Amino acid sequence: MVRRPRALLLPALLTLTLGATACGGDDPAASPAPAPSSTAPVSPTASASPQPSATPTSPAPTGGSKPSRRPNRTLAPLPPQQLLARPVGSHLLDAARMPTLAEDLPWASTAEAEGDEPVGACQKASLFDIGALRTVERRFVTADGSTTATQVVGRFPDGASAWRAAEVLLAWRADCAERLQHPRTVVGEVRDVPVSTGTGSVYPASYGPRKGDGGRATGFGLVRKGSWLSVVEVATDEARWPSGRNPARQAVRRIAATFRG
Repeated sequence: MVRRPRALLLPALLTLTLGATACGGDDPAASPAPAPSSTAPVSPTASASPQPSATPTSPAPTGGSKPSRRPNRTLAPLPPQQLLARPVGSHLLDAARMPTLAEDLPWASTAEAEGDEPVGACQKASLFDIGALRTVERRFVTADGSTTATQVVGRFPDGASAWRAAEVLLAWRADCAERLQHPRTVVGEVRDVPVSTGTGSVYPASYGPRKGDGGRATGFGLVRKGSWLSVVEVATDEARWPSGRNPARQAVRRIAATFRG
């Protein structure tokens, strides 16, 4: 019996091993995953009852009402202006508080109005015409009619509006002498008045014939506090005007006192 050499058997074994690997063997990467069967039975319960969502949903509207819409992104309205607790008329002086020219010349009567007329010899328009939301007026007169006083209180939309109106009122003084159209007109300088609250100013004016009696002397005052503005004028015959004293100045201080607290 002839025996083959062992060296010749090794190549044959390697050839058989490689052939088996190429034919499929057990390499998982070369074997595709089986496709899911299209004929697998589907549970009727699973198809009819979907799984509940993890995110909560709002309940459906009932009664046939339309679903609420998301509000538009609009600017929020401005809050209403905070007003002082007192009404407008509470800042009007009464006959006992309005300064008089003399003790023997008291105010005999008063009258109230809406305050839609200019106050003072130099004013071109009323507080309402220059932006006030509401105005009230009180007029005073002596028994002989020679002396009068008028006060108007106005409330403006805000403090800036009241400040601008006050500047306009004082600016009208500049050309007052030309507009009065009297043979003799004298308009004094604006003076600040120390007040307990807010700001106060006053100036005098006189006008009339060039000589003789018949002229008028006036004192115009202004008080501003926040969105409030009050004007006052005291007027009388030139011969009755007190020397060294302006009744409108005292009226300004008393009006300002009504805005405290």
